Amino acid sequence: MTDRRTDERGFLSGPHTAERPRATSTAVYGAHFDAPPDRVFAFCTTRSGLERSMPGGVRVLHWPADGFAEGETMVLRWRIAGVVPVRWVGVIDSFEDGEHFTDLQLRGLFRYFRHTHTVAPDGAGTAYTDRVEFASRFGVLLDRTVLRFVMNRMFLRRLALMRDLVEEAERP
Repeated sequence: MTDRRTDERGFLSGPHTAERPRATSTAVYGAHFDAPPDRVFAFCTTRSGLERSMPGGVRVLHWPADGFAEGETMVLRWRIAGVVPVRWVGVIDSFEDGEHFTDLQLRGLFRYFRHTHTVAPDGAGTAYTDRVEFASRFGVLLDRTVLRFVMNRMFLRRLALMRDLVEEAERP
């Protein structure tokens, strides 16, 4: 039986695909959190954690009811420049509780988008890493210049916000 949510479409949502193209770009972002790995991982796998750490305007339309697990789907919606609606449908295609998970875009703005979130002990805190493998519909040159610049801004801002939110919750 097909999950109806994976067939959802929105303007610019693109065709249903999870196939990795020959040429992709990879971006890796890391940060240290003054909080234990289990706390950071829990934050990343909750709806409220995602909503609070994403840029304004991102709405969760569907979240895994029983929590994160391999095969679960999620659906997000946001607007480019506050105007153009984009719907993103993803599946958790890899999950190791307390260590890492990967979400793979099934429908969305990108031709291919696979995002791995990893936590690991780092002294008294946590090393957190985002690894994003992506391909737009516009080609490698645009991916490695313009799109990389936009993603750097977005992911670095998100990491700083995540760190503030997680560490704030750790303070007495």
